Amino acid sequence: MKPIIAITCDTKQVGLHLYHQVGDKYIEAIARLTDALPLLLPSLDEPINADDILNTVDGILFTGSYANIQRELYGLSPAPDGENQDFLRDKNTIPLFKAAVEAGVPVFGICRGFQEMNVAYGGTLHPSLHEVEGRMDHREDISAAIDVQYGPAHSISVHDGGLLAAITGETSFKVNTVHGQGIDRLAEALTCEAIAEDGTIEAISVKSAKSFAMAVQWHPEWQASHNEQSSKLFRAFGAAVQSYKDNKL
Repeated sequence: MKPIIAITCDTKQVGLHLYHQVGDKYIEAIARLTDALPLLLPSLDEPINADDILNTVDGILFTGSYANIQRELYGLSPAPDGENQDFLRDKNTIPLFKAAVEAGVPVFGICRGFQEMNVAYGGTLHPSLHEVEGRMDHREDISAAIDVQYGPAHSISVHDGGLLAAITGETSFKVNTVHGQGIDRLAEALTCEAIAEDGTIEAISVKSAKSFAMAVQWHPEWQASHNEQSSKLFRAFGAAVQSYKDNKL
């Protein structure tokens, strides 16, 4: 039987009904590159018990999202009216992140998932990264074609001796950039794995993790099988998931 990777869902109100949803690109990347069974994990008002989740799955992918993390969770005043937030997702994913890492379950965070990792461990975020002096605008051009929005945008410098360097075998490569927020203060429990040209942290990992516990700010799930670095990331995650499943039997 294949290992199971849970994929975190957003919530969205559609008419009179609340939906739990996740982008197809995340499911495709897990199904095609990790040789695991993707399982969608809802964000319920009364969260599923973490032990029940962790006893069922062999890994968790914390996805990107159009919604921002609630600012109060990292010490700031509430967001202005109109900011896209997902309180139910926050309620489910933030505590689950640390619980999964502590249990040795492999985790991989992407974009919002990257920010969730930092907040879960006590770090903070820039709510509007493009307003920070010296930082470039990491948001996509919403008027551009999707292949342009998710195309290579800037280079990152990979730190020597880290997990990302070991996985990719590279010291620098180009990534896409589709985010409005970013890390301000990195949590002490985390290690910076890579930075962008403007100093923005682009990849992190958990120092004390028993297994794969890494997150990236860019979107490797986009056409992952056509990008060498993205394929390596998902295959490394998949290998960690398989190893976890084998060792728990």
